[in-house]
Amino acid sequence: MPTWKMRVACLALGLACLPAGVAGAGPGQPRSAESVLAEGPPGLGSRLEQERLVVLEDVGEGSPDSFVVAYVLFSRERSQVLSLLRQAARQTEYRPELAEVRTVTSLPDGRVDEQQMKIAFKTLTYRLRYREDSETGRISWGLDPDFDNDIARLDGFWDLYEFESRPDRTLGRFGSNADVGRGVPRFVQRGMSRKTVLRYVRNCREWIDSNGEWRP
Repeated sequence: MPTWKMRVACLALGLACLPAGVAGAGPGQPRSAESVLAEGPPGLGSRLEQERLVVLEDVGEGSPDSFVVAYVLFSRERSQVLSLLRQAARQTEYRPELAEVRTVTSLPDGRVDEQQMKIAFKTLTYRLRYREDSETGRISWGLDPDFDNDIARLDGFWDLYEFESRPDRTLGRFGSNADVGRGVPRFVQRGMSRKTVLRYVRNCREWIDSNGEWRP
């Protein structure tokens, strides 16, 4: 596996994967956007400056535990981005596939949301357990195992990093691993997942940069 892919794989899983001689933040400490971009694929920073959004190949070489990972530049401070992402019910404002989102349980480190997603002529209902790391600001989620979910798997995360040189901007890294089940082949789902991630992250960026006013 190329070095940059190994680094991105470690980053997606929340692991430390710094080469010898590179100083990084200590355990539980937030890292700068510059340091994260330095460990990504060659040219990632310049691509983001031009395109604002870059979706990578599957991290994990197509295994069942692989993630589709995207990097995005937000034109807002990290605290503002985080505040908007925490507003669960407002996801329907930029995600047309969601029919409803409601928080069913609030927890010390996050919440449980029930979502209804429209796919073709079906409406799928499932619950996601969100966790937020108060030190690093990572938001992660997975299916609530105590609920009879209509999909087989939906894991994901948001990592948000401040730029030391531009505090008015935020680097976001989004990852998703979804399996709707119902007999849909895995390779078909992976292709759908990349398109879904691209659309979701693009919509999310537009919505956040407009302070929640933009609509698709």
